[in-house]
Amino acid sequence: MVIFPPEGSTNIMILILIGRIVERTGVGCSSFSCPIYASEIASTNRRGMLSNFMQMTVVMGLFCANVVNFLLQDHKWGWRLSNGIILIAPITIMIDIYFCPESPRWLFKKEGQESVEKSLKRIRKIDDVTAELKAIADAVEQEGSQASIKELFTKKKILKRLGIGVGMHILQQATGINPIFIFGGIIYESVLGKGIISLLVLSGTNMLSTIPALFLFDIIDRRNLLIFCVLGMVVGHLVAATVFATGCSVVKTIINGTSISEEILFLSFFFALSWGPIGWIYAAEIFPLNARTGAVSITTGSNWFMGTIMSYMLELISPLGIHGVFYLFSSLCFLGVVFVYFFCPETRGVLLENIEEEFDKFELKNRTIDKILGKPWQIKQKKNS
Repeated sequence: MVIFPPEGSTNIMILILIGRIVERTGVGCSSFSCPIYASEIASTNRRGMLSNFMQMTVVMGLFCANVVNFLLQDHKWGWRLSNGIILIAPITIMIDIYFCPESPRWLFKKEGQESVEKSLKRIRKIDDVTAELKAIADAVEQEGSQASIKELFTKKKILKRLGIGVGMHILQQATGINPIFIFGGIIYESVLGKGIISLLVLSGTNMLSTIPALFLFDIIDRRNLLIFCVLGMVVGHLVAATVFATGCSVVKTIINGTSISEEILFLSFFFALSWGPIGWIYAAEIFPLNARTGAVSITTGSNWFMGTIMSYMLELISPLGIHGVFYLFSSLCFLGVVFVYFFCPETRGVLLENIEEEFDKFELKNRTIDKILGKPWQIKQKKNS
């Protein structure tokens, strides 16, 4: 609706608003359905890679959009052509979706074992799918009928997973990556002189950093990537905050000083290797089949809700200062370390139907730090007895 000349129309913003509402509705649906679909059709040794393709396409899309904006920045129809070119992606998806196989787990509940066997053989490119077929059948039989929204909040095991999934998405946003991109654009604009080039640099770094993540997720444990990369972000935020506190100032959104630029790229790199993709992957893996759709829709909603809150974080610059905001981001990132260490079992290489067992085995008493902290208490108890 907005790719044609407005011819002086005063209603153009209304059309843009309607278009954005329709567009964001589609984005909301795809942001929870894509991780579910990818996790359900992928084999255990390729699930990380295939699930990460969603994040890969997102960052590629952002980079391509910035390239198009750069090329069309001086064209009289610039932003309208940009919006028109965007149509290529959804039209391609609408066509391609008819060539995608159904999820074997969905087929089992809707059409039975024979359809699942055909689907698995097509996806896995092998004739013997007996083990996976049996695992799916056992899981469906054990879980029973589809869980209602009420059951998501009343069944203890599902509620615990829901808390972990929501926590993962909230902490993904709490890393501060979206405000960093917003603020990073201002920083790079002051360094490079043009906002479009600044966004091109940031989105390019994000895209290039996501490429190695495609291969790492099925080699390195999810927990290790989440913990160590967010520790890198903690350090990056602390350095950025210190640089802002000692060597930079802000006057009318113009940043004086260039040393912070490298820290923005540093943070973007660690986020793209870990919390960016894994937040979506992990939340789609941890739920039982009969609760997966409803639970993942809730966790996805929490992501967008937290994203909305984080968009106002820059309002804290006035009371806290820029350095104070970055110190806050650092604290929130460290909270992510604690969260993953104590509450998130490893899912890499585990069949979806067997993840239940991983949660049963993952107890606080088995954590190394708990053993260390609990040792003096145990010695004291023995002496008293």
